[in-house]
Amino acid sequence: MKKPIVVIVIVLLIAGLAGGLYLWQNMKRDPTSVVEAFLQQFETQDFSTMEEYFADEPHPTGREFEQAFQRFGQAFGLSSVTSTGSAAVSKDSKTAVYNISLVYESRYFPPLNVETELRLVRENIFDAWKVQWDDNLPLPEYGLAVDYARVRQEPQRGSILDREGQILAGKGSLVAVGVQPDRITDPDTLLEVLHTELGLSPDYVRRQYEAPGVQGHWFVPLANLKEAEYQRVDPVLRPIPGIFFRRVDARSYPEGEILGQITGYLGEVTATMIDAYPEREYLSGELVGRSGLEQSQDDRLRGRPGYRFYVDVDNSRILLTEKPVQDGEDVTITIDAGMQALAYEVLGDRRGALVVLDAQTGAILALASTPGYDPNEFVGGISTQRWQELSTDERLPMFNRALQGLYPPGSVFKVVTVAAALDQGLYEAGSSFVDTGELVVQGNIVRNYQRQVFGEHNLHRAVVDSINTTIAQVGLDLGAQTLEEYFKKLGLHQSYKLGLPMMAGQIGTPNRSRVALAWSAIGQDQVLLTPLHMAQIFSVLANQGNVPSIHLFSNEEEPTGTAALKPETVAQINSMLQDVVLQGTGTVLRDIGVNVYGKTGTAEMVGGEMHAWFAGHTQLPNEQSLAFALLVEEGGVGGQAAAPLVRDYLTRLIQ
Repeated sequence: MKKPIVVIVIVLLIAGLAGGLYLWQNMKRDPTSVVEAFLQQFETQDFSTMEEYFADEPHPTGREFEQAFQRFGQAFGLSSVTSTGSAAVSKDSKTAVYNISLVYESRYFPPLNVETELRLVRENIFDAWKVQWDDNLPLPEYGLAVDYARVRQEPQRGSILDREGQILAGKGSLVAVGVQPDRITDPDTLLEVLHTELGLSPDYVRRQYEAPGVQGHWFVPLANLKEAEYQRVDPVLRPIPGIFFRRVDARSYPEGEILGQITGYLGEVTATMIDAYPEREYLSGELVGRSGLEQSQDDRLRGRPGYRFYVDVDNSRILLTEKPVQDGEDVTITIDAGMQALAYEVLGDRRGALVVLDAQTGAILALASTPGYDPNEFVGGISTQRWQELSTDERLPMFNRALQGLYPPGSVFKVVTVAAALDQGLYEAGSSFVDTGELVVQGNIVRNYQRQVFGEHNLHRAVVDSINTTIAQVGLDLGAQTLEEYFKKLGLHQSYKLGLPMMAGQIGTPNRSRVALAWSAIGQDQVLLTPLHMAQIFSVLANQGNVPSIHLFSNEEEPTGTAALKPETVAQINSMLQDVVLQGTGTVLRDIGVNVYGKTGTAEMVGGEMHAWFAGHTQLPNEQSLAFALLVEEGGVGGQAAAPLVRDYLTRLIQ
């Protein structure tokens, strides 16, 4: 009988030990693991199984939790949730309280730090720990049931200013014409007049003021009018019952077409832009820069929108956090509005360009290209018909010839060839030549303008009289490699970062043959330059042989120019250029009140008329040194078509 009793005792002891061990494990089980699992699920924002963590007492469903966080997340722009720590505050066998810290990251706002408590309970020591819902998330003060709102604040767009602070693009206004439905007494007359004066179809007008939800006392806008258009139609439209006007803020371009190709214009943001610049937070339908400086400087001019994050409680809105709006910056450029306007006026209705530089600093003072376009036409939206007219116009009013136009420089380029030869010591200004009227190069004949024959002369005279045969021979003796080196030393191969589209100059491949080199030396063959590059050549000659830093933004640093030519070379070239004006092809510029150093150019075009050039430098009475280049597309002879325009410009400039 003793053996069964022993077995029973042993079994009871084992059972007791097992039960005791189980009891000890449950008494010692740490609720921290539940807290950590709950927070981990919270970080992933997977609320589908969140209910499993809660005690049986009232708590939200997974769906309720998800909906509440969607409301919060959408308004806050929630990008991530991070648990930054948890610490036990109190703990016994059935309850535990932890302090938890969360960080909500946002696409719009600074991170939101949340400190709250997480309470865990269990009925007895054998149960798993559960979270007791205290309605303290996502924000402890408000819980799940509230609504949230994000309000966007639009920045004020900066202005584009000239060097003196004159507004070139800035805040202006339009006049909105609209109707008040309950004031319309004669619909037929109203519709007819709006169609006749503004081109608004009767169906469009009626749809606007009869749309569902429109109330009779509302002002229903129909179109935006520029000031001149408003002044024209006001006497006709105002007497019609039901028609009203309101002035609204809008972008304005006081100089219109004079600076249109520089300022550019605003238009609706595209889907491509929204995708390309997510950091700018563009909204569909927003007006942004679509051309010129308005486009390239859009990020600076536009600024950044601000946001306010609210919680809605008991019909009141409480501000929780905000991101201040950043108004756009003003952008100041080096353009002198007066010099630009005069350049545009002098060019008139010709197709051409006039560039004026401060020869010492490289600041662009005038960058005129004609014909131009008026960016005010784009304010309030441009019609499809008008856009088609502008974009298909053969005169290319939206094409900036001063920066984008590549033209053969013709005889103006002879200055580069001769300067390189002098700088290399290959020739001197007094070096002798004999011209027979022709230079035969591998069977190809280079002739002078109008088949002139100059006989014996020196290099100085060759520049003054623009003798093709002599300069072509100088180019042959100089060699293609050296000519290309000086092309680069003068910076003619560069495309500057001006915030506007610009083409780099091209010298082509003068080394492919002696014929190519001879024609390249006199600015033909494949040599192509913009009017800006042409002005740059003469800025070097006005700046002791240094290439200034060409720039358009006033706040840019002006590094010391790089040396391109020796001082003695510059002195010899300037002597030649002075005589071009005193006794050569540019005599129309004699005796205008300032000394002009210049060179005419007539660039031949295959299958087209000749381009006319005059480029040079001068010093104004106020001692400001200017370099300039004027082009008339297919204008003919430079001395006859371009030089007189420069005379007109400089004469009026110094008056």
